Amino acid sequence: MPDFFIFLKYSGSREMNKFTFIRDYMRKILQMSLLLILFVSSTSTGLAASSENLSVGVEKITSVSQIVNPYFDSLVESSGTNLKEQPIISGSWSPDSSKLLVEASINSQYGATLHAIYMLNADGSGIRELASTPSNTKEKSLSLHIPENLQTQETSWSPDGNRIEIFSNIPRVRDFYVIADPDKTLIKTAGKCNYTSVDEVKENVLNIEWQTNFMWNPEGTKALIIMDLDPLNYQLYLLDQDGYVLKQLTDTSDRVEAALWSNDGKKIAYSVTGQTEDEETGLWIINENGTENKRLADNGIVIAWNPDDSRIFYVDDNFGLYSIKVDGTDEVQLSTGSFFRNEDVFSFSPDGKSLIFSTVNDDGVNIFLADSTGKNVKLLEEFPGYIIFKPSWSPKGDKIAFAQDDNLYTINPDGSEKNLIASAITDYEWHPSGDFISLISSGSIFVFTPDGSTKIQLTEDGKDYRFLEGWSPDGSRLLVSNDPTDLSIIKLGGYEDPLSIDFLTPTGGENCELRVHCMSEPVADALLTLDEQEIGFTNSSGFLNYSCPAEGKYVINASKAGYRPASKVLIVEENSSASPEKSVVSETSSDSEKEEDSRPEFQVPGFRGITVVLLLLFFICRRIFL
Repeated sequence: MPDFFIFLKYSGSREMNKFTFIRDYMRKILQMSLLLILFVSSTSTGLAASSENLSVGVEKITSVSQIVNPYFDSLVESSGTNLKEQPIISGSWSPDSSKLLVEASINSQYGATLHAIYMLNADGSGIRELASTPSNTKEKSLSLHIPENLQTQETSWSPDGNRIEIFSNIPRVRDFYVIADPDKTLIKTAGKCNYTSVDEVKENVLNIEWQTNFMWNPEGTKALIIMDLDPLNYQLYLLDQDGYVLKQLTDTSDRVEAALWSNDGKKIAYSVTGQTEDEETGLWIINENGTENKRLADNGIVIAWNPDDSRIFYVDDNFGLYSIKVDGTDEVQLSTGSFFRNEDVFSFSPDGKSLIFSTVNDDGVNIFLADSTGKNVKLLEEFPGYIIFKPSWSPKGDKIAFAQDDNLYTINPDGSEKNLIASAITDYEWHPSGDFISLISSGSIFVFTPDGSTKIQLTEDGKDYRFLEGWSPDGSRLLVSNDPTDLSIIKLGGYEDPLSIDFLTPTGGENCELRVHCMSEPVADALLTLDEQEIGFTNSSGFLNYSCPAEGKYVINASKAGYRPASKVLIVEENSSASPEKSVVSETSSDSEKEEDSRPEFQVPGFRGITVVLLLLFFICRRIFL
């Protein structure tokens, strides 16, 4: 289409009226503009996802159990345990949605237990074992588990996807953690000991500290852990990403009970408990480097930081819920005597401006809404009796879903527009986009719009699904199960598989290798940028050599047509170019990428802006020329 602004050379020798020429020319432009408006409008309306036009379909269903079971059967045979049960299987998605961590275990009542941790690509290919316990005996059985606890913010994957936390224990002997590298075979005990094999761990287990509360920092470079050889004297430690101790943060005669990173990773809130209240017990805050240790309250178990890190929420000895500023002032009581840390819900809205929390009392269960400071509390819903209701925010923040008995409802945060979505449900999960809710009803899997006006059945009747185990972060795949021994991946249509970026060992302290792949396959000719400046394309093996940048924080992006782009943050610390293990890789995405990822259907970007400009042009020109 011609440009809107054109410089015209008018020749007096030509017999043409200049005004007439411009008027006719502008009329043609207006006609083309109106046609463009109509075209863009019809295109965006036809392709954008909405409550009236929900387009979701299944591309493929892959049985994880059928992939894992043959490997686990071989493990059973080689272990000599002669276990006959089917293993219990669970999974956890990697932050970039490209991998699936799978736990398979048999907890026999009459003999040895058997555990294994496997790594798969998101499409089910490339299975390999990370760790297993074939030498278990009835007297000394070591277990391996994938921890996933959103209430305590404990997750198996580090935020950058570079390390995996595995909870391990020998019952009544030790609870502890091991760290694994998902791309290699690195397995190391967290803490002061450095054991790298199952046999070595079992032989020296009494040298390992009792451990709890492992938690990655927001960038995945460090972790908190509470540990001690005496669990009655737990202390707080700072670890690097491989589990080595960087610093002991507390040295109290009492016990550190819980700890949480601030959202920016610069501070830590922790709780100290003892037989009696003294000058050491209570709620404390400390800098990540161990400085400025300050007591905020004389008792309290930390629950959460608010999104801007200005306040901390905690529960006192009487199960009352409070918030307090990080300087120890402006204490606010949200509820009295009814909040239970491991049972009740506490969740901030996606925009960080509001929160929901629940309480259980003799009369039933209540859901409350408050602002991000804990003030302006109001009752959102109340339920008689004790029921599992699982309230949760829509990823868009415009709805709250909850299950009452076996019915699923949504409600606006202001308490209006309560809608019944479905009945006879056994589980539900919001899709990461917030465009729809997935749920199981009468054994089949459905998706519903948040107002319940549109539904689509994803699976056939008779499959008897019971649990939704979680969406991949990009929303392309859903883990589902019939029972604890069965796990499957439902792949939705219309999603491109994600690229992954790995930072490999710098050569000579100056050059570094970037690797781009999709699942296990290298991706050639992928464009890589550093802080939006092009640094090159990957070769046929998916690699790109580049000069390791100076100390600082950088954003590296990878893109190629037919794949979902990848974005990671590279933090280069002082003198870290010679030691890649100390470089920090943390997956993030820009606001525009987040918005694009939240839309399963294609939308024309900038449509509103184009329309406004064209309409203004139309009316201006109409006024001048018509």
